[in-house]
Amino acid sequence: MTNDQITAYATLLLVAIASLSIFVGVVIYRRQCNAQVFLEYTKRYSEVMNRFPQEALRARLNLSVEPPEKSDELSLAVLRYLNLCSEEFYLCKQKYLSNHVWGIWEAELKRTLSSPLFVREWEGLREEFRSYPEFLAYVEQAQRGCARVA
Repeated sequence: MTNDQITAYATLLLVAIASLSIFVGVVIYRRQCNAQVFLEYTKRYSEVMNRFPQEALRARLNLSVEPPEKSDELSLAVLRYLNLCSEEFYLCKQKYLSNHVWGIWEAELKRTLSSPLFVREWEGLREEFRSYPEFLAYVEQAQRGCARVA
């Protein structure tokens, strides 16, 4: 083997190692970003739920419970929740959020959106999301796609 061949193989090996290092770095960076997003949105979710009216919490989590009477406080709490969810939806659609994390959040989101409380509140809050037609369509599809307990 000549010196030129050794140099060529060494260069090829170094390029392969550098490429692998860059790939691993990108994978690690994406995982860290997803972890940060997950932690931040988990924190924000907790804050939104802590501000949710007590009498409405049970109705949000149980599809068979009659929702409490309408109130400005309740509508604002639902709007906060929907805003948070629209941000999560955006992050997923823009590929800033892993499909695995979105899958965890989406199951709870669809269950909540299909509750009688959120179906009722959506009627009054729908216009708030006119500027984000993809999320608006997502909510309406989720509400149509889930059977409601009477």
